[in-house]
Amino acid sequence: MIEDDKNIRESVHEILELGGYEVTSSENGRLGIEEAMKVIPDLVICDIMMPELDGWETIDIFRSIDKFEHIPFVFLSAMPLIPNYRLGMNSGADDFLVKPIDTYELLEIVDRLLSKSMKRALANDERVKNALDTFKEKFKSNEKDYQDSLNRAKIVQNGILPAEEKMNEMFEEHFLYYNPLQTISGDFYWTKQVNGVKMIAVADCTGHGVPAALLSMACATMLNVAFDLFDIISPSKALNKVNDLVVEFMRENHLQYDGDGMDISLCAIDRENRTVTYSGAKRPLYFIPKQIGSFNGAEQNMRMHENTKGDKLVEFKGSSYSIGSNDFEIEEYSFNYEPGDNLYLLSDGYVSQFGGRDSKKFNSKNLKQLLLSIQDLKIDKQGDEMRNSFELWKGEEEQTDDVTLIGITL
Repeated sequence: MIEDDKNIRESVHEILELGGYEVTSSENGRLGIEEAMKVIPDLVICDIMMPELDGWETIDIFRSIDKFEHIPFVFLSAMPLIPNYRLGMNSGADDFLVKPIDTYELLEIVDRLLSKSMKRALANDERVKNALDTFKEKFKSNEKDYQDSLNRAKIVQNGILPAEEKMNEMFEEHFLYYNPLQTISGDFYWTKQVNGVKMIAVADCTGHGVPAALLSMACATMLNVAFDLFDIISPSKALNKVNDLVVEFMRENHLQYDGDGMDISLCAIDRENRTVTYSGAKRPLYFIPKQIGSFNGAEQNMRMHENTKGDKLVEFKGSSYSIGSNDFEIEEYSFNYEPGDNLYLLSDGYVSQFGGRDSKKFNSKNLKQLLLSIQDLKIDKQGDEMRNSFELWKGEEEQTDDVTLIGITL
């Protein structure tokens, strides 16, 4: 600190010390340069109007010394700001403080300039450069190993997903939009034929990435166990059994339910009797019929949505419990369909995506309106529209969550 006014010098000295800085002070430019040669400061605050050497002369000498070339230099003056500011910056100053000094402004300038100076010094330090280069190489190597592991895990996880041939065999007219947030996913889709009835599910396990992918594999296995070992054909009974298996698994492994689990929509499609039986844990089912008919008492759990053309979407709501809850309760609903009606199962990734002009969530209302707007298209073309609409909405935003959406023409 170089300042000829004792009161100001001592005041600034005290403020900076209270701010955690080590400070030395001098009463004029000549003494200030002598002191700087001894201590090699990290930053200099210098008054302009001083005896022996004024501020302009001080900075000229200061900047002519090689080891002081990049040390931040701040001018301090009671003179008008604009002309002195320009002169000061042209002389090599880094900032300008006006008397009387504002404490907050003083500390903010000092902190900012010191941080900038330290970063520059680190960037120019050969040892630091070498260390950073070594770290980058090691990080790249570790990143490659990690990505290789994820790619192998993806192959394993894909083993629980129905192959394309299986999906085509089960549902001749359908689309699948499966878009994991990362290499592996917390979402999965599942299908199985039981006593001539075609089962289809979309599930969303808590989170994403590795933990969610592990949970998805466990839950998919338990879904198969429910149907294969317990002779179950009812979607609600199957999900109750899966919940029991998950809760038992968590208890045996000393895991505590903390909202982690699986949300799922599960449908049994009986083509012989033209019925759909649905049961869902926190995930809905969307049904768009050519003509609205009877829903066999399921009306209390459904909502009707309509567009301006009169097309109607029936939304069946899932239960308020996720798989893995000790207080699990779930019901199922059956309704009739006609050939050509469309059915949609989905995770929450599509509606959770941020984007658009105002960077907002896509939300379920927009999704339902989008589905209604593409009903003139065949189901495979609807899939193309859903993919394109998602990417267009997302734009430059990061993807928010795993996305799974299946559309089926019954």
